Amino acid sequence: MVRFIKSNRICLVLSGRYAGRKAVIVKQYDEGSADKPFGHALVVGIERYPRRIIRRMGKKKMNKRSKIKPFMKVVNYNHLLPTRYTIDCSFDAKKINKDSFREKKQKRSALREAKSKLESKYKVGQNKWFFNKLRF
Repeated sequence: MVRFIKSNRICLVLSGRYAGRKAVIVKQYDEGSADKPFGHALVVGIERYPRRIIRRMGKKKMNKRSKIKPFMKVVNYNHLLPTRYTIDCSFDAKKINKDSFREKKQKRSALREAKSKLESKYKVGQNKWFFNKLRF
């Protein structure tokens, strides 16, 4: 069977608090682990999308509206819908991993890392579909 759930693949979260949100797969666990004996993936996604920007806005307002609020979650494969899109965003494996959920300080630094990476990709203008809210 072909493995199509790979890292850097954009997917949609189908259930839970972040249902309907777009996310990027950081690391996949096909065989499961000791605590989760099913296939799952660590994803980083967008909880609050950047707002629309028009030409006549000032720089300060543009920067304020370009902010992204990320989330980080371990999700079962059954609750992910992989898309055909990928994003070339390499997250730091030392900061963003399953162990960063244990301490609040580590999770905060991991979310800060994810936020900086996603905002830099947004400002470059790549993957515009990923940074638009999913309307359904």
